Amino acid sequence: MATAAPARIVGSDAQACLTGKPSMLVRVSGLKKPSGTVKVAVYAAQGYLAKGGKLRKIVVPVRSSGPMDVCIAVPKAGQYAVAVHHDLNGNGDKDPNDGGGYSGNPSLSITNLKPPFGKTAVRVGTAPRRVTVLLQYREGLSIRPVNG
Repeated sequence: MATAAPARIVGSDAQACLTGKPSMLVRVSGLKKPSGTVKVAVYAAQGYLAKGGKLRKIVVPVRSSGPMDVCIAVPKAGQYAVAVHHDLNGNGDKDPNDGGGYSGNPSLSITNLKPPFGKTAVRVGTAPRRVTVLLQYREGLSIRPVNG
């Protein structure tokens, strides 16, 4: 049985990960369909999930259902959280069928779509920090991974 090749690093900040600068190498997994776009946004505690609070965002097209490695640069070493949005139809809106997830992979529900910073915070040093985000999608009144 063949093993999958490692995903190549994508996104406009890929060079930050490849050259060892402070950044987060976000492995986005659990994509429902190979369509639309994935948006990776990074936040500090100040401004976490607030409108206009993101430090940076990267948007990349989805080409397969396999994991994607998206690099996003951070200003300096510190604590950050990543929010990922899978825009299934690529329309730029947050639709009910879209998926999402956070660093730390907290459980989400219809009544808890925004976990606290402490559950999603990751310490980033002076080099890239690997982070895995498992996407979750709405299924009836539940929110869970595609195969969950």
